[in-house]
Amino acid sequence: MSAALIAMAASAGLISLIVSFCVLKGGILDFPNARSSHTTPTPRGGGLGVMAGVGAGAMAAAAFPLGAPELGGVLAVTLLFAFLGFLDDLFVLDERLKLIAFIAFCFAMVAAAGPVSRFGLTYELGVAVPSLVGWMGSALFVFVVVNAANFMDGSDGILAAVMIPAGIALAVAGLAAGVMTSVIAGVILAASVAGFVVLNWPPAKLFAGDVGALGVGALYAGGALALVNHGFSGTLWLAPLFVLVFLADVLLTLLRRARHGRFSLSAHREHAYQRLIDSGWSHKTIALVYGGLTAVIGLTGLVAGQLVDGAVPMVFSAWVVILTGLHVSVGRGVGR
Repeated sequence: MSAALIAMAASAGLISLIVSFCVLKGGILDFPNARSSHTTPTPRGGGLGVMAGVGAGAMAAAAFPLGAPELGGVLAVTLLFAFLGFLDDLFVLDERLKLIAFIAFCFAMVAAAGPVSRFGLTYELGVAVPSLVGWMGSALFVFVVVNAANFMDGSDGILAAVMIPAGIALAVAGLAAGVMTSVIAGVILAASVAGFVVLNWPPAKLFAGDVGALGVGALYAGGALALVNHGFSGTLWLAPLFVLVFLADVLLTLLRRARHGRFSLSAHREHAYQRLIDSGWSHKTIALVYGGLTAVIGLTGLVAGQLVDGAVPMVFSAWVVILTGLHVSVGRGVGR
């Protein structure tokens, strides 16, 4: 097992780094606009490196008899999301067409990883989820996670800072639950993003682009769904917990905008990380804070999973309260 994990991580990280360097030399320039957090034109498309790393890691995994039946489907749908992002990077797709494809890919990911079938607080306290509800809820989870990764990829290093510890936590939870699809997805996700972050760490020389953000979000969502379906009861809460920093920023910002009559899924500059940048925080500090919070949250979730039955949803609830408080304080602190 250890040899397989090392081979996957090394292959994914190395290929991601090499391809990212190649993209840096010929990438499409991302010119700053009113919603941007950068001030100089910067090449984007570094997500091609991340996806190449994912492919390399998957091929390394195929050399070992690990037993991950859902992995092929999860990876295939991940590539569909990444390709959609690549086309949007190149041509700026029609929003309606993009939304239709996005929704279709969300359901395709549920078909690959499996829908949620049980909502539980403990091993014994829970209810079976009707098939239609399970499919709709699972597709919504994929939709929110992938969009959150895309929305939050607006500051140097922040995508990598969150998704590296999230991927590691997903892999560890997969090992604990015996879900190899989650283990492999988490390892190659973390390693591929780690190869890319060499060029994306503040000040960034290369951006991931939609190809990277959508691909990364999709791979995490697929691996997390597989964990929920085959793991212990607490995995239902671990799936969103490991990326809760992103989910909280996105969802609480949408609620805040709705409360002020500005509800919209269009791009804006009202996320907490954007308000922090406007107030003088550096991109590096923001990446470290978001990444550090993700690591601590993931660790508490993993520890809770080994403690009293039902501890994971309690940890999840506690972090929701904490992150909500932090989000509100940021909004008040910058006076917006």
